[in-house]
Amino acid sequence: MDPRANFLRVAPPNGLTILLAGLLLTTGVPSQAQITGQASTAAPDACVGDSGGITLPPGFCATVFADKLGHARHMAVAPNGVVYVNTWSGRYYHDDTPPPGGFLIALQDTKGDGRADKIVRFGPTKADGNAGGTGIAIYKGYVYAETNDRIVRYQLPSSGIEPTAAPETVV
Repeated sequence: MDPRANFLRVAPPNGLTILLAGLLLTTGVPSQAQITGQASTAAPDACVGDSGGITLPPGFCATVFADKLGHARHMAVAPNGVVYVNTWSGRYYHDDTPPPGGFLIALQDTKGDGRADKIVRFGPTKADGNAGGTGIAIYKGYVYAETNDRIVRYQLPSSGIEPTAAPETVV
């Protein structure tokens, strides 16, 4: 199992919450033990906050990494720790109004506090006739995403977190 995808919880459509346990692995920010080469002296149950309101086994912690993104369907984590999320709208969600911007989202925790402080939407919008998609994956330097009736790919950016080039239709 990929250690960067330890836990994902998507709340009901009335309020999306993404929780990630083992967030230091997810964000690419090294833990104190990784920096110093020494084991942590903190107690295994020493977690900050309430673990996002969920009950976890001793030694596990969770934080609310991002909230109010829309209807998240899947996520993928790039090698640099940027989290990519594919969101969806449409008849299933009573044609609600999605947040402004594209249905694809790039999130990054630059402070190492377990919360996404950089959130950028990209890709087609509802105004473009899009309803978002379901799947998303990272493969050989590209973000692959399902959107409406096709699979597209965006080259991962060399700087920044969101792709800037137009998508390439794969299928």
